[in-house]
Amino acid sequence: MPNITNRSLQSVRPKSKPLFIRDTKVKGFAAKVNPSGSIKLIAEVRHEKRTVRKTIGEYPGISLQDARAQTITFIQQVRTGKHREVTKKEVPLYDLFQRYLLTVDLKQNTRKNYRQVIGFYLQDWLEIPVSSISREMVEKRFYKIRDKGIAGGKPTYSQATKVMRILSALMNYAIGDEQIESNPVDVLRLKKVDRSTRKRTSYLKASEAHHLLKRTEGDNHPVTQAIRLMLYTGMRKNEALRLRWSDLVDAEGISCLLIRDPKNGRDHYVPVSSHVNEVLQKAKNSTEHIFPSTQKKGACISDVRPTLSRLHDLTGLTFRCHDLRRTFATRATEVGIDYLMVKRLLNHKSNDITAQYIQWHSRENLLMMRESLERITY
Repeated sequence: MPNITNRSLQSVRPKSKPLFIRDTKVKGFAAKVNPSGSIKLIAEVRHEKRTVRKTIGEYPGISLQDARAQTITFIQQVRTGKHREVTKKEVPLYDLFQRYLLTVDLKQNTRKNYRQVIGFYLQDWLEIPVSSISREMVEKRFYKIRDKGIAGGKPTYSQATKVMRILSALMNYAIGDEQIESNPVDVLRLKKVDRSTRKRTSYLKASEAHHLLKRTEGDNHPVTQAIRLMLYTGMRKNEALRLRWSDLVDAEGISCLLIRDPKNGRDHYVPVSSHVNEVLQKAKNSTEHIFPSTQKKGACISDVRPTLSRLHDLTGLTFRCHDLRRTFATRATEVGIDYLMVKRLLNHKSNDITAQYIQWHSRENLLMMRESLERITY
């Protein structure tokens, strides 16, 4: 293979995986062509039975002549033991995590959840270098969270899988930042450790939902009214609880509740059916929130647990708010609403190309959505 030249780097085409081009003029000098198209100039040398590597810079920001000179200097430093003084300082997991949060586009709730998870389950790892996190450490921590629990907490499969999912994303970020060469979390995949997300299937039967609605007819508590709204629209808990009166909008002449920035990032219009209108009438208040907090002025309701406990005592029913979304979807199919409409009412994105062309916010489609919502009874 010829020497690395400007012409060869300008003509190289990125592959699906990083491509290394090694120089024949200066042994240890190489170019790494990333799938994104960026080209990193690298110095590497075998020393004490391991490969020591350093990124010199990004081409064409640094000339090949300068990169070769720096490679020769680096190799000399490694062989004399001086490289430890000049190589990039190893990054602690905490610093990597903060950098990740700053550069990766995540929703506010996701950021908050990541901080809670990392801060609790990996607290003792935050000050250690990312490069020192080994496969063995990862494997042991996964099983400890899953089988024994951390810091006096209960064993939890779901949190063990969540921790490793977040850690894997951080390690991939570290690879992209050239802090490490491989992802230590991959050991769980290679050993075929079950980390599949176990989907809940609980929901309320139509008779149970009817019983809940009957027993709460005279209950105007904000959470109770939000629960009624979820049963009749399939909204997610946070979508319902954060609604403001300003989200009650006119769309093509049809009164709708506008769900702004939902989970899939696509604004969702929910036509106001007679059932929804009944909830809105009972929820009328002088605040900006449809379901205002009873504890904190100027805020929406946030903690639903006391109400769910009270409703359990009243009805004998035990459920989570997301069970109501499954209840809505199940009931929609039971009353004959077609599958595509159910997906639209739930605001689920479709991989079907034709479905992606449908503009569901047109007047006629909003009317059909409202008609479908009217059919949801218990």
